[in-house]
Amino acid sequence: MEGLIMELVLDKARNFVEEAVAFYKRMLKAIALAEFSTPQGRFVKGDQYVYVLDSTGVMIAHPLNESFVGQDFYYITDCDGRSFIKDIVDTANAEGSGWVEYKWLDPATKTERPKTVYFEKTHGVIICSGVYGGNPASSILEHPADEDAVLTPLTNVFPSSDLAIDTQMEEHLVEPVLDDAKRFAEEAIAFYKLNDKAIALAEFSNPQGRFVKGEQYVFVLDSTGVMLAHGMNKKYVGKDFYRITDFDGRSFIKDIVDTANAEGSGWVEYKWLDPVTKTERPKTVYFEMTNGVIICSGIYNY
Repeated sequence: MEGLIMELVLDKARNFVEEAVAFYKRMLKAIALAEFSTPQGRFVKGDQYVYVLDSTGVMIAHPLNESFVGQDFYYITDCDGRSFIKDIVDTANAEGSGWVEYKWLDPATKTERPKTVYFEKTHGVIICSGVYGGNPASSILEHPADEDAVLTPLTNVFPSSDLAIDTQMEEHLVEPVLDDAKRFAEEAIAFYKLNDKAIALAEFSNPQGRFVKGEQYVFVLDSTGVMLAHGMNKKYVGKDFYRITDFDGRSFIKDIVDTANAEGSGWVEYKWLDPVTKTERPKTVYFEMTNGVIICSGIYNY
């Protein structure tokens, strides 16, 4: 039984890396690395996280320690003196992927624990993620929603009559929700017009500011698609998002920018990461061009 549990835990490490590799291939390099370096991003789950090395062993993304980024880790040793990054880099360059075991500080328990890392080389970078040993079962139980085996079908919990939603009622619920997205953007526009541009953009990029409410936030683009402010991820600021695609391959920022430049305002639907649930969900965004910038705010669809 213990061997099976450990196998499932190691599968979680490999699946996490494969998810990160797919994300890296879909996004521009700078944006993907920014997401990998975000402590509240989709690639941090409890004590599991993704980090990225270049082909020589330089750390180019790490979500738990920003000071690691740009440092040469090739000859770094673990708590037992093993050059584990060298092992990762050499194996990745020779074989493309693999596993390495070493001992490292667990950020949750602040103790040295054995860790097994899966890594894969893609487009010249090495994407890595590991799981700590000791009590492998805890790695599964920590995020039960990740495992299909522990999901209970809703039909077994609620009578089917309780799940049925009248179509007209649903439409009446959606309309006020979309109105809320538009009101939030209009509130941000009023704030932008009343304040110096730098002050307004700083406020829009403040995770604790007035323009972040739960899963709803404001982001701002220039007229070419460069991100000027983002309420959830400051590392996106300054990056060109024009050709970024969503999880279904839609160039939604291009749609926003082109429509804003041509018509001044509009709506776009796309699929994006919900920063609260850390799942991919449909989202509807209202945007409006004002004084040369495009102010946007969206609502996740249920």
